[in-house]
Amino acid sequence: MAEAGPRRATFALVLLLAGLALHFFRIGQPAVVVFDEVHFGGFADAYCCSGEYFFDVHPPHGKLLAALGMRLGGYDGGQTFASIGTPLLQLDPLLLRLVPAISGSLIPVLVFLFLTQLGASAWAAFLGGWAALFDNALLVQTRVLALEGPLLVSILAGVILALAATRQRQRARQAVLSLGAGICVGFAVGTKFTGLTSALLVAVILLAPLGRRAGDNPAGARLGQVARLCGWAALGAAITYLGGWALHFSLLDRPGPGDIWGVPKGKLVQDIVNIHLTMLKANYGLGATHPNGSPWWAWPWMWRPIYYYASPGSAIYLLGNPVVWWGTSLGMLCVLWTSVREALGQGPAASLSTRQPMIRLLPLLGFLVSYLPYLVIPRVMFLYHYLPSLVFAICAVALWLDQRGWTRPGRFADQPRALRWLIILIPLGFLLVGPLSYGLSLPEELLGWLARLVHR
Repeated sequence: MAEAGPRRATFALVLLLAGLALHFFRIGQPAVVVFDEVHFGGFADAYCCSGEYFFDVHPPHGKLLAALGMRLGGYDGGQTFASIGTPLLQLDPLLLRLVPAISGSLIPVLVFLFLTQLGASAWAAFLGGWAALFDNALLVQTRVLALEGPLLVSILAGVILALAATRQRQRARQAVLSLGAGICVGFAVGTKFTGLTSALLVAVILLAPLGRRAGDNPAGARLGQVARLCGWAALGAAITYLGGWALHFSLLDRPGPGDIWGVPKGKLVQDIVNIHLTMLKANYGLGATHPNGSPWWAWPWMWRPIYYYASPGSAIYLLGNPVVWWGTSLGMLCVLWTSVREALGQGPAASLSTRQPMIRLLPLLGFLVSYLPYLVIPRVMFLYHYLPSLVFAICAVALWLDQRGWTRPGRFADQPRALRWLIILIPLGFLLVGPLSYGLSLPEELLGWLARLVHR
């Protein structure tokens, strides 16, 4: 047990350094606009430079952060984002992709910390971070300018801070941590409305003390604690969310393409209400189809990857690590079956020593609330919409394996053979897909065969 602390610190450092290496390797290639950088590049340019008003179906926070990274790097405008393949002549590709790449580098460490907070063993937490580190889809989506990186970081950071807040006895620490959790919630929702997942999870965590046995903490004291935690979290979320919209309207002070959706009247409440109504209408009014679109039921099996970019001899596809995607999909079936049996009293209680059963089920809850809403969304959807659900599936499966004896104290050599093989197979799956993640040069015949395979 004395080695647990140093081992966890080593694991976290390995995941962080490896994440940075994988994300910043060839980050400037290709030096052209890739996939949704057509949209998000132009939005960030408007925030940092042109000031031209635009409309987007997503809130502003993630795009504001990307614009900040570009501006701090010295970009002062002039780059066009007309279409996929447009050369990046006025903007260093590193600056365009800096914020998503940093976010993607942090996701494996945050998965590790989340599982640690839930009481997972060091090796189970490392397994979760390892799977997130070597997933090709997570890598690709956080090596181009997109919103999933900041979204996932804010969701994970929010639940980690909320879990830490409920463990503190000092009110000052409770206040700081719950305020931080609320700030993360506000940023998650402000990046994409699917960030509401974090709001529900943080609420469940902060309300959890009400379900504890009295012990030395009577009901009145527990109620007061919950009220303080929820109050600070709500304050942080409200300030962060509304503050992002205030920046949105203050920075976009010139006429632009968004005027056709309604010109702001200069009033940071009426304008905010109006734009939310417009966003809701636009989201549900998206009727266009796309050749790479895919239904929600196909995502866990990685059906229909997304073509991001191609040039003679190379291509980039959003394609996940088959070991991670198919493994977690099968694992989630086991998690769901076990959870139902335990809820009905037909299975053995989980042996993992966590504070409460509800807290132990957080990854499963996160998977369900981030995945099930897509069942009723009529617009065309893509494989990357599954990424938040994938992260929670990784966590849920890692905990489930931990509960069932897949991990042991000690070194790698001390672990069960199945776990050792899993840790080896995950990077092998990553290497298999790697050429299509980084856009590496390949023989035309091989590239054509891979393209036909992924478009099966």
